[in-house]
Amino acid sequence: MKKKIVSIISIAALSLTISTSAFAATGTVERGVNFRSAPSTNSSVYQLIHAGSKVEILNQVNSYWYQISYNGKTGYVSSDYVRSSGSTTPGTPSGGSPSANAKADRIIAHAQALKGVVHYSFGVNKPTSVMDCSAFTKYVFGLEGVSLKWGTRYQKDAGSYVAKGNLKKGDLVFFWTGTSGTISHVGIYIGNGQFIHNSPSFNGVGTSSLTSGYWSDHYITARRVL
Repeated sequence: MKKKIVSIISIAALSLTISTSAFAATGTVERGVNFRSAPSTNSSVYQLIHAGSKVEILNQVNSYWYQISYNGKTGYVSSDYVRSSGSTTPGTPSGGSPSANAKADRIIAHAQALKGVVHYSFGVNKPTSVMDCSAFTKYVFGLEGVSLKWGTRYQKDAGSYVAKGNLKKGDLVFFWTGTSGTISHVGIYIGNGQFIHNSPSFNGVGTSSLTSGYWSDHYITARRVL
């Protein structure tokens, strides 16, 4: 009986292995990406996987994250940094022109992936290590083919005006930090009264509230560029 149970377990394990590998695909890292313990930018980082590295994609968790196997370890990477050789699961959406909402979601994902990666320095545009606020927005929008000039003095006139009460994900939001009423800071609205920005208060990328506190008091205007 014991031998029979072992055989059944072995067959089950083999079936699971076959099932898993059937959905796997090969991926190529296009830009250095953090290999994480969970599909979240708040999770711990195993290591940095360098551009050009090959990984095994086990599953597409959502539109932002792949579950992968690399160097014998299973973890997660941002799907924006890895090119897949094909769909990882049946029904995974393929390419095509994304809607403005989908593009906004991807831009926000790009921005969130830079938490802990980018450091803030005024007047610097060196992706993806050191940037100021407008260099950050220029960079993440550029990843989705949206061209912005470097500098809040240019970005404040991009696209079209949108009222604070009508903000949508992906809108640029502008603030004053020195002279009252003079735009000197920019971020990206992410919904639910929150925006993401590259700021000296974080020495990098972080999320802040538009509905209370410092940034609510210093809000000036917003522009829609998607």
